[in-house]
Amino acid sequence: MPYQEDFAVEQFMDKYETNVKYNMGETCCYSLSLDDIEKLSGNKFNLDSSMRLTYRDIKGSDELRDMIAAVHGKELTRDNVLVSNGAIASNYLLYYTLVGKGDHVICIDPAYSQLYSVPAMFGAEVDLLKLEKDNGYIPNLDTLASLIKPNTKLIIINNPNNPLGSVIPNSIMKDICNLCAEHDIYLHSDEVYRPLFHSLPEGFDIPDSACNMYSKAIVTCSMSKAYSVAGIRLGWMITQDKQVLRDAASRRDYNTISVSVVDDRIAQYVLSNANYIIERNMKLCKENYKFLTNFISKHQEDFEYIGTPQGGTVCLLKIKKVKDTYPFAEFLATEYGLLAVPGEAFNFPGTLRIGYGNSIEDLAGGLPILKEATDAWLLKNA
Repeated sequence: MPYQEDFAVEQFMDKYETNVKYNMGETCCYSLSLDDIEKLSGNKFNLDSSMRLTYRDIKGSDELRDMIAAVHGKELTRDNVLVSNGAIASNYLLYYTLVGKGDHVICIDPAYSQLYSVPAMFGAEVDLLKLEKDNGYIPNLDTLASLIKPNTKLIIINNPNNPLGSVIPNSIMKDICNLCAEHDIYLHSDEVYRPLFHSLPEGFDIPDSACNMYSKAIVTCSMSKAYSVAGIRLGWMITQDKQVLRDAASRRDYNTISVSVVDDRIAQYVLSNANYIIERNMKLCKENYKFLTNFISKHQEDFEYIGTPQGGTVCLLKIKKVKDTYPFAEFLATEYGLLAVPGEAFNFPGTLRIGYGNSIEDLAGGLPILKEATDAWLLKNA
């Protein structure tokens, strides 16, 4: 039986998420109801109650896949899209399709641990490409090139990054794609936080989706983070490489068959109103990020960002006087009703991953408690 390491971030969230007062571990933009979307857009959701609840379109409906292709733009069509039960399922399916014993995989670090643990579970040798402060916490091309081996099958990136919020610019993306092309390597770009590029420096172009930049790039994305509807459990992979999609579809028959026809229909409604939702969520992230930054500036003796968040909904916050943040995060949850994810889940001890895309009430209530609890923890462990 393959060995699968514990999924630390999800297990921590599962243990505490429903029992806290202030959720600063949430990674999705503040969730929306169908009523909320109708108020935002002025467009009513209509579900045909006479629709038979069959499997329907196995790959995802034509209408939904057309919309997904349009999100990523340029020359891609519905035939470049395969729908799944969330990006987490697309990631798993992609690795199930592409890698196995004898293959070598390179994955950025820190990252959502599924991105490197699942390829290892399938038998691949995995090397981690550490994102360094001196390089702005984006991939260093020379280091990446030095990790490539004759059997390197796949390079895995995440843009914007979870947990750092760093964004890989187009110029570096092009270099990564060229490096992959030179060695005939697949590229997986996890883009679940796209298009939440809310704090880019002036003159910084919005990065293109990797599936438009390289024929062997596969992008995974979902309705959860940027579109605020994690509850419908719908994601996708999109690529120019139709053979990868065919191979993935054949494996998907064993664990998915199709997504819910109701979820498919809701996703169509959400994407048809995407402009309203993304505008709302960009504003939410900008305002909440500013609120968080102001708090940190007032307590620089205790907290600082790891890097400079530019996109997504999360950041890594260094807790300057706390070395082991896993027990500290448990203390926050159990004694103070505050959820933040320990950096140990991302190979980054001494930090907490803070989600700032949730309601402002979570930040406004939770941040003073974080300061109070930090003082209490230091006194307790003096």
